[in-house]
Amino acid sequence: MSDQLNDLLQRVYDEGVNKAKAEAEEILAKAQNDADGIVANAKQVAEKNIESAKVEAQNLKKNSESDLRAAAQSTLSAVKQELTEALLDQAFDSGLKAGASDPELVKTLILEVVSAWKESGGTVTVSKSLEAKLENILKQALPQAAAQGLKVKFSPTLKNGFSIAPADGSYKLSFTDEDFANLFKSYLRPRSNSILFKQ
Repeated sequence: MSDQLNDLLQRVYDEGVNKAKAEAEEILAKAQNDADGIVANAKQVAEKNIESAKVEAQNLKKNSESDLRAAAQSTLSAVKQELTEALLDQAFDSGLKAGASDPELVKTLILEVVSAWKESGGTVTVSKSLEAKLENILKQALPQAAAQGLKVKFSPTLKNGFSIAPADGSYKLSFTDEDFANLFKSYLRPRSNSILFKQ
């Protein structure tokens, strides 16, 4: 009986061990299968991320190149504008400043403007620096305009030249070196650009 019991126990034991081995092999196979799936999935995600990073890098490169081209064009335009302004400043500023400070020229201009002045009243404002040279001349030369209410005043804020405005102050005509320079430069700037930069 004891042999039978031992045989029975051995069989149960062997069956249990075999069953446990089979389950362990099944678990190992499933784990290996799951691991292979995880690795394959990780590779797929990594490849997608790499592809996405490549596309993003290409877009960044294109955008950077586009921004650099725009910045270079903007810088070139600014340099061209500065060169044109420097050329025009050199051509006009000193001569116009001297002309707008010349009492004879200013007197002639004032008399011409006042003779064409259709408003009744108003103010001629002249640079304070020309007061000593022009005050008496203008008082003698403008009696008719003075009778119509046109006043002459000298302003320290006006560096040179003069301005004229109606009594109601609705507008002002300014005749300074800066005004003439801006006028001439606005006409000559396009021509200067085409000469300087063959545009």
